[in-house]
Amino acid sequence: MRIKELNLFTDQLEAMKQFYGTLLELALLEESTSSVSFRAGDSILGLQEASDQEKPFYHVAFTIPTNKLAEAKKWIQARNISLLSKDDKDEFYFPYWDATASYFYDPSGNLMEFIAHHSLENAVDDAFDSRQLLCISEIGLPVDDVPDTISKMKGQYHLEPFAGDGKQFAPIGDAEGMFIVIDKEKPWFPDGRKPGVFATKVKVETGRTGGIQIQNDVYSIISN
Repeated sequence: MRIKELNLFTDQLEAMKQFYGTLLELALLEESTSSVSFRAGDSILGLQEASDQEKPFYHVAFTIPTNKLAEAKKWIQARNISLLSKDDKDEFYFPYWDATASYFYDPSGNLMEFIAHHSLENAVDDAFDSRQLLCISEIGLPVDDVPDTISKMKGQYHLEPFAGDGKQFAPIGDAEGMFIVIDKEKPWFPDGRKPGVFATKVKVETGRTGGIQIQNDVYSIISN
């Protein structure tokens, strides 16, 4: 599965423009008074201004080359962005999908991730920069009913979980792109924060066409 476009809401639009456009040096695609979009490798990240009362936050991952996490960590810290740590570690190996990741926050408080999938043959020799944000590969979808969401994904797109218990946590997709379906009461790793349910629009490539709505139509997914 590939995530082609991800559209999120933010209550910090100007700060997010600076963060992704200036600090992370993503290419600007479109900009208006209430929205902005950036190119992140093979994906598009779209941000739209939230209502006055809402403070949305999400979990999103960017895939980086399999051999570049150490450089990516230095690159992000050189921009005065702190990495999140747990048990005195700021990078984490996940054996069930053979990947290593580090996490940080953006100005909206989104839990952002750089992940190096060691099952993908994408190593490079060049020094790390924004061009090595290869794609958006994860979007978190906190839900009331994880098994029901798995059923919908399988029915529409023939996507299966490849890890998790299927009850509270289910990464659905593959190393190139996945929905991180999580019970909305289960804290995120590694910051231990309870997820929030906020409007999310995702365009994906799954090999199958069609759209589905999840979590009382809060999440909109389109595959083409």
